[in-house]
Amino acid sequence: MSRAWQVGIFGTFDVANYGDLLFPIIAEVELTRRLGAVKLHRFSYHAKTPPEWPYEVTSLTALPDIAGELDGVLIGGGFIIRFDKVVATGYYPPDASIHHPTGYWLTPALIALQHAIPLIWNAPGMHCNEIPSWAVPLVKLSLDHSPHIRVRDALSQSALAQVSPTAQVEVLPDTAFGLARLLDVQAPSAAFLALRASAGLTQPYLVVHAMWGLDSFLHLWRTHAGLFEDLQLLLLPIGPVLGDHESVLGEGLERSRCLPFWPDPLLLAELLAHAEGVIGHSYHLAISSLVFGVPIFCSADLGAGKYTALPSHGRIFQIRRDQPIEPQWFRAQLGRQPLSQVTAHAMEQLDAHWDRVAELIREGPRPTPAALNRYWQGLPGVLEDLHAQVQHQVAERQSDHAQHQHALEALYRSNSFKLTAPLRHIRRTLTKWLGALRHD
Repeated sequence: MSRAWQVGIFGTFDVANYGDLLFPIIAEVELTRRLGAVKLHRFSYHAKTPPEWPYEVTSLTALPDIAGELDGVLIGGGFIIRFDKVVATGYYPPDASIHHPTGYWLTPALIALQHAIPLIWNAPGMHCNEIPSWAVPLVKLSLDHSPHIRVRDALSQSALAQVSPTAQVEVLPDTAFGLARLLDVQAPSAAFLALRASAGLTQPYLVVHAMWGLDSFLHLWRTHAGLFEDLQLLLLPIGPVLGDHESVLGEGLERSRCLPFWPDPLLLAELLAHAEGVIGHSYHLAISSLVFGVPIFCSADLGAGKYTALPSHGRIFQIRRDQPIEPQWFRAQLGRQPLSQVTAHAMEQLDAHWDRVAELIREGPRPTPAALNRYWQGLPGVLEDLHAQVQHQVAERQSDHAQHQHALEALYRSNSFKLTAPLRHIRRTLTKWLGALRHD
């Protein structure tokens, strides 16, 4: 193929959050390795450009004009299969006509089907949220006609499989498990060495996620400084958009350092790769540590939601803010070690995933427009039925309201209500007097 392959990837790549920013970087490297020249269109609500941002992001407002040029569409990864409105503080689409939050995943999936573009679910997740009834037909339509559906955990798989029993929804490790293929730990980059020097990191170091909830580790560090005198702390925000900041960790952390700026995703990953240990909450902070053989002490509940996919990889340790950490045990866990078999297998699974994605893009257009045409053909009837249901519900509520109003009017006209009027007056007067006495 003489021209570059045009591939769209959809997610929240316009927010300052480490994990979200990784996905397009990994996708571009893996697809280029298999397809040759690739023009990756990173679609999110808001347009971004370097040098203020790690890469160019295209606003979803441009999707209707660009969609017909795409050779493939990737949905995710990340926690994007959702319907709640609070994605991040102040995070909304630039155009009110774009539905929030399905505008950056479900709508693009349907547009891909309409244009016969291979629709690929690139290991997104749901994190236990429910699918509202209005969205079920649309989600089912997109799943039924997707040739490759991968989600990042069993809980997401179960939820989507219930929507479309015929769709082949399979679990795939988060694509961030492929991060190690993008960095050579044995050959530190010039940018990493310069940043380490500018931050004053002259000793082996631990990375501490700059967020709330790490009380047990902070207490350990403050009370056992002598045990860790050969180590420094790097206080590192992972998701500034979520409120991460070094100041939340408080004062009195000996040998702690902060960076002069928030690094781009690969430079941040390199900082993690060279750490002796990582302490924090972030899902992709944990994955990044695991793929470089660095121990991760995780404050998130490893038995809930997306985190259930991580314990089998080993060297991820649960810490809780109200439970002390045994100093000698903690010290013994530090240092990089070889990857677990589970992590190595995850990387093999991702290789197979990217092979299949490249194959689907090469195969070209899919026979999906007819399914969308049939859906649009039936849509007026669906909307008409929905309108009739709403009208019926409104009529029922109006009838209930009228009945309650009639009953209330009958009560006011009753002899008993009239006879008890003096008593109600006395009660109001006493209540007023007693209130005044209490105030005095």
